Amino acid sequence: MPFSTPVLCKAAILWVWIAIAITGIETPSAPAADGTLTLITRDDANRTSVPARLELRTSTGRRTAVRRTIASGPGITLPGKLELPLSSNQYRFKVIRGPEYRVISGNFDVQRGAVDEKLVELSRMVDMQAEGYLSGDMAAFFPTNNLRLRMATEDLHVAALLDPPPAAGRPGADEPLQMADKELNEDEANLGPFWYSARAKADGDLLVYPMMNTDAPQPDDATQTSHVAIANPLAIQLPVHLASGKVDGIFLLGDWLREGSSIPLNKIRDSRPPAEIGFSGALGPGRYAEAIYWRILEAGLPLVPLAGTGTRQANPDSAWASAAIGYNRTYAIGSPMYDDDRRLNPVASEAEYYDAVWAGRSMITNGPLLRPTLGGFAPGHRFQASSGESLEMSVELHLAVRDPVEYLEVIHNGEIFYSAPLAKFAETRGVIPGLKINKSGWVLVRVVTEHEEHFRAAISAPWFIDFDDQPRISRKAVEFFGVWLNDCENELKKLPADELSKFIEPVRMARQFWRQRLQDANAD
Repeated sequence: MPFSTPVLCKAAILWVWIAIAITGIETPSAPAADGTLTLITRDDANRTSVPARLELRTSTGRRTAVRRTIASGPGITLPGKLELPLSSNQYRFKVIRGPEYRVISGNFDVQRGAVDEKLVELSRMVDMQAEGYLSGDMAAFFPTNNLRLRMATEDLHVAALLDPPPAAGRPGADEPLQMADKELNEDEANLGPFWYSARAKADGDLLVYPMMNTDAPQPDDATQTSHVAIANPLAIQLPVHLASGKVDGIFLLGDWLREGSSIPLNKIRDSRPPAEIGFSGALGPGRYAEAIYWRILEAGLPLVPLAGTGTRQANPDSAWASAAIGYNRTYAIGSPMYDDDRRLNPVASEAEYYDAVWAGRSMITNGPLLRPTLGGFAPGHRFQASSGESLEMSVELHLAVRDPVEYLEVIHNGEIFYSAPLAKFAETRGVIPGLKINKSGWVLVRVVTEHEEHFRAAISAPWFIDFDDQPRISRKAVEFFGVWLNDCENELKKLPADELSKFIEPVRMARQFWRQRLQDANAD
């Protein structure tokens, strides 16, 4: 089977020193400022203006506020052109436009009376949309005002909105903004689509997504009116949720993973601490969530992995403002152009995006960009075989990264089948050894970076292989959730009787579910 050559794009950091030294000119738009710098952002490939995020700090590291601008996580929107009235100082800046562009970093001085204009050219590493991958935030907890501009700033196309908080008031909020949604220029059609709906409703540890009008095949259960996702993968009630039979997906990248901060495990609400070692420190929550997901797959539960920025599991009152929309994002994969998924059609509608996500045709990330196939098929594909057969398949992938990569791995039935640092992967021209599969199971691909503030990775949704129509059910994985269920019951018993009563029946049904699952186990 042929292998494709991966796209290996390392971050190219452009360091710029801008010295503003023009004297004798005052800027009327910002009379309190000592000088004015106008920044213009442009895509260096097509030479068109594009919005981006500007993060601006003084040389001491203090974040700098800019009047009449729109926030985007730890920075502000830079809508193609932005006037910065600033006091005399030395500044450090970063210009960011989602994960598909390289980050531009630099420094400049502002001197009294100075006026200058500078062009920042943004270089795209990969055009995921053109390759059939469309980005979305599956838990966007953001104000709706100027949402399209925020999405354009982060190069995000779909947002599943939770009930958003009111827009935060700030000094000078009555001033006219330098640019707002309604002022997106004629290039808006080239920046979109921008699809967003107030769709997801929070229900404890869960998020409930109403079904959209769609032409995709519907489940046999005609009464299904929604999709349900577990927003907190560490929830003490996780085994009860899994046993309900109503859950379709689970967030592995959520609001506990934020730019510029590390959220410890004990700050994620209603969570069960890990019984195993290896999940401490800044990387702990992300690695723990991923390890739990592997166990869910091993237990024969084919949940879809999801990523969203505002899941509200850590410091929920401020989570929406702590990261830019789409920092944790779910890429949906378009339909096949021919007989397999090596060539893809673009995702053409909001309904098609959600159809692909809930079918597991997806990849989640808060950094690296992964486009994999197994045997020519995208994640979510289910292979069928009969006893006595042996399937031989290879993982093919394209990869684009900005951060240094710790390792790229292929996971098969909860075990590492292939692991290599990026340099070794490049030396082999992206050739990964073929898998020889003779029993039911699952496969996924992940890329983990060396980012130290928190877990930053890309994870494909799994592929499944069923022999004789029997999915893999691991006895050890089922026993793992049995222990978790015992811990859950012990916690629930601490509740007052009137609160405990509503959990009695769900816990009883969960006990029965996991007991039956253990009887059905067909693998260690």
